Amino acid sequence: MKIRIVFFFITVVAYAQNDTIHLLDEVKLYGNFSPAINSGYQVQILTDSTINSRQQSLGTLLQNKANLYFKQNGFGMVSSISLRGSGASHTGVYWNGIAINSSLNGQTDFSTFSANSYNRIEIRKGGGSILFGSGAIGGAINISDQIIFTRKKETQINLALASYNTQKTLVSSQYGNQSFYAKMVVEGKRSDNDYPYLGTELVNENGNYQNYHIKAVLGYVINSNNQLHLFATHSNNDRNLSRTLTASSRSKLKNKENRLLLDWKNFGASYNSSLKLAYLNEEYNFFFNKASSDFSFGKSNNFIVKYNYTYFFNNTLSIHSGVENTYSTANGTNLKNEDRNNVEAYLLVHQKPLKQLRYNISLRKGFSSVYEIPFIYAADLKYSVSPQVDINANFSTNYRLPTYNDLFWNPGGNPDLLAEDSTTGEIGFGYHSKKITLSLGAYSTKSNNLIQWRPVTGTFWRPVNVQDVSSYGVEFDMGIQHQIGIHQLSLQATYAYTVSKDNTLDKQLIYVPFHKSNAILTYQHKGLTINFNEQYTGKAFTTTSNTQSVAAFWLSNIEIYKTVLKQQLTVGLSVNNLWNTAYESIAFRPMPNRNFELNINYKF
Repeated sequence: MKIRIVFFFITVVAYAQNDTIHLLDEVKLYGNFSPAINSGYQVQILTDSTINSRQQSLGTLLQNKANLYFKQNGFGMVSSISLRGSGASHTGVYWNGIAINSSLNGQTDFSTFSANSYNRIEIRKGGGSILFGSGAIGGAINISDQIIFTRKKETQINLALASYNTQKTLVSSQYGNQSFYAKMVVEGKRSDNDYPYLGTELVNENGNYQNYHIKAVLGYVINSNNQLHLFATHSNNDRNLSRTLTASSRSKLKNKENRLLLDWKNFGASYNSSLKLAYLNEEYNFFFNKASSDFSFGKSNNFIVKYNYTYFFNNTLSIHSGVENTYSTANGTNLKNEDRNNVEAYLLVHQKPLKQLRYNISLRKGFSSVYEIPFIYAADLKYSVSPQVDINANFSTNYRLPTYNDLFWNPGGNPDLLAEDSTTGEIGFGYHSKKITLSLGAYSTKSNNLIQWRPVTGTFWRPVNVQDVSSYGVEFDMGIQHQIGIHQLSLQATYAYTVSKDNTLDKQLIYVPFHKSNAILTYQHKGLTINFNEQYTGKAFTTTSNTQSVAAFWLSNIEIYKTVLKQQLTVGLSVNNLWNTAYESIAFRPMPNRNFELNINYKF
């Protein structure tokens, strides 16, 4: 029965693709992060100039530019996201539209993911399991390489020297014409990372790291209706795990990732489609003592076939659909050889019945060889009260599937776990003019069957579906631009108030600050750019009883860049933690003191 349903869905899609109706003069390309099919949601887009202003991790970029909250076990160590009070495995992370959250623990380590050389990052807040699948409860993030077929030939060399004996190097070269595109990137960085722990005589011992990243992107125009895109990356991360305020460390973690994606895009007068074939591999080795040859390991492989299809009935009505099959395997020191096969499909109807109104109605269902995947649905809309004022709203049901560790970890895994499920509602309004943009939104999420590892005995833990969580909050964003002659000033400011409560204990979840704000003041004049970034993170509880916490802190950063030689050479200086603030995002794991970075970027 399951196979018949999926086969029927694919047959309908294939039949629609052969339809010869010609309704549109121009085919619109709607990815799953497109604002058009996320009418009632917040979608923030970071472009090339913001992403590649300096070499930095994805986590650092999103924390500085998008006001997202990260828990970091010290600088360069494991960094996990908490979006709208959700856990690290409740934010979907995507690479060119393919989910890359770890199959083992469901998370993404944002300190090892390089942001550089990508030219578009899309951030979509709110429940998104219908378009994005498992885990996109707090939101979703897509890191992508845009392929544009135009004449271009450029090589870029970026060198950086920073505090704590840190060196960074990036070489990128791209070539393109009307039918072919190629890009190659090699990136590496290393650091002693031995910053002092302010207020103590300790330093960040055993914190050194080194990693490199290689990426290739190819694009080919077969004809006016077909294109092939190829993406490949390899990353290798080797880092010691630094000490805390209370204990030394000799641990070490090595992990590497390989990703390969082939994307065939097909366009017609009234449709477009994308067929993606992907292979994802992740491996880690953990050494409790870096001097020892003994280590524990884990690895997984994912084989993905993903087909998306959009059909435009006319300029106001379209249908967006997709089918995805993921076959994965995993094994490790605490995992015997396990595999699973998931097939999921979604359907979204987008309509603009009035000039002022657009809405989406969507649903999703999947089948798995291991667990039950729930049926979910959603609706969202955007209404323009005037050319400057919009009202948006959405409601969705979402889910997160158990990971390999949840199901099969030995000892303790629980193969009888249910998928987590949640419902989310949101309403907001936006104002936009030539110089000012404002948005204000409120949301509420109720989650059930959250997976929690609990002690069975003093030494044995097991995951069970027990925790129910309610989250709600308010988010405010403001942008102001002003020009005085040839001087440009801009201000981007955001604030988020978040409550995420364990309903059983009636307490705020650990490491979810009530308050988080961010402001960036930018001045530009004749190739000179000055960015002043101010961040505030409220206190966050570190115990489920809410009796202990990490203190609130202000953090200031400044960047000064000058571009010369006809836009070819850019020299920049960054000062992070300008006021030398002592702060922690994880208890007993101090973050760096005031530090500096000199960056040189040359294009030819």
